Amino acid sequence: MKTSAIIFAILVILLACGVIWAAHVCWLGLWLNPEIKPVEVLTLAVSILIAILLQYYFVAKTTDLRAEKDLLIENTREALALLKTCRDTLNTCHDSGKISAADAKQIKAVFRRLSNSLEHLEATIGMSQCVKMANEFPQIKQAYLSFKIAATGGFFPSKPYTPSVISSQEQASRILASNLQQLIFKINKYN
Repeated sequence: MKTSAIIFAILVILLACGVIWAAHVCWLGLWLNPEIKPVEVLTLAVSILIAILLQYYFVAKTTDLRAEKDLLIENTREALALLKTCRDTLNTCHDSGKISAADAKQIKAVFRRLSNSLEHLEATIGMSQCVKMANEFPQIKQAYLSFKIAATGGFFPSKPYTPSVISSQEQASRILASNLQQLIFKINKYN
């Protein structure tokens, strides 16, 4: 894309110089109006050239940033979906009244996938043009750890879950979901 922009710019300058030369020698019925100075025509051509080059530059940069934002937003949505799966798995186990060894294994696996998704999101942000947003991650990690501790802390899975413990899990889940949603909004507004 840059090569085509440079070639186009050179063609515009050559065309402007060619028209000025043709008018100077009165070729093809062209002639220079003494009120129009050749320097002004060249200044106009250079201004048009600069505008076109800037357009190519900013369109390419905007497109690249939008693609990165879309990738980051998709990764964040994936983490939100895993959080919902994690919360639903916990709620299903709580509704059954007990957590079996198979349920405990499933809960731990879902938390592991959520953790991996958050680490992947953090790494992706670090590689993108939105690298300044990496400072949002300590808060997200803390919310994740609070949720995990609320769900699997203590004598998991033998610990009986009281309504207050279930409530603290839900609250920690909502805080993590809120942090991830705020991250989506911040990514989308990033310039």
